[in-house]
Amino acid sequence: MALSVKQLYEVMAQLPDPVFILSEDGYYIEYIGGVEQQSYQDGNPLTGKRLADVLPAAMTRWVMEQVTLALDSGQVQVVEYELAAVEVEGIDASVGPQGMQHFEGKIAPLPSRYDGKRAVAWVTRNITRQYELQQRLKLQSETDQLTGLYNRRYFFEHCRQLRAGEAPCALVMLDIDHFKQINDRFGHQQGDRALQRFCACVAAQLWADDLFVRSGGEEFLILLPGMSEPDLLALAERIRAAVAALPADPAAFTVSLGTTLVRPGDEINQALARADEWLYRAKRAKRAGRNRVAHCPVATGAQE
Repeated sequence: MALSVKQLYEVMAQLPDPVFILSEDGYYIEYIGGVEQQSYQDGNPLTGKRLADVLPAAMTRWVMEQVTLALDSGQVQVVEYELAAVEVEGIDASVGPQGMQHFEGKIAPLPSRYDGKRAVAWVTRNITRQYELQQRLKLQSETDQLTGLYNRRYFFEHCRQLRAGEAPCALVMLDIDHFKQINDRFGHQQGDRALQRFCACVAAQLWADDLFVRSGGEEFLILLPGMSEPDLLALAERIRAAVAALPADPAAFTVSLGTTLVRPGDEINQALARADEWLYRAKRAKRAGRNRVAHCPVATGAQE
């Protein structure tokens, strides 16, 4: 037995996720479902209103672009977006989820016209919990648990994005001197504390845009966007001096640094190889080895 139109609407009205019927000229024609109040505000007050009157201007433009794309292509479009209830005029934002919410939208062109206008069904699903879980898992995969710094994996991903724009930058490779002796003498718990103290000390010398990562063990990398050679040398020396000045708790330690500019056209692995070579020179110099900055000059790329 087929459902009547009334029965069909009654069924659809009980859908946990909401369906917005939107016209091609930017009106809310109908609101259906959305009974799961933990995930949605009541959208019924939007019926008959223009999107431009209730949504932020940028959001209105984006929604209409998706509506037009679905109508012109004749195919279902799938999008993800974020929106907070307080950004929507005309609904009771105090009831339902608070703060920024993340949604998946499926936009299907409808065969019927409404007052002569084409329309789409915009089926919304709140994916905030899944999104936040994905973000936490992503952060865990990119972060060093002990120090809270980003890890080597994140470093290379960030470098690919940075180098895509050929932005000038500088690179510092750091290695804590004689770190094994701290672990051997005082134990790994004190070694972990030393790593945390070291990271806090170095981070205090950096700007928000600088990328400081733990690449492994007692080795670290700093990527510095838009830094000149004199500024790079001055920063490296400040870091070296700040670490050397840390109080013995329980042991004092120093750091060696290898520095280089990342030149246009450089692969990041080339820059890493240069920084690694000059870090080795800082640690193995015949005189005054370790607790030292060694820099690869731009002019030669290999000779000090």
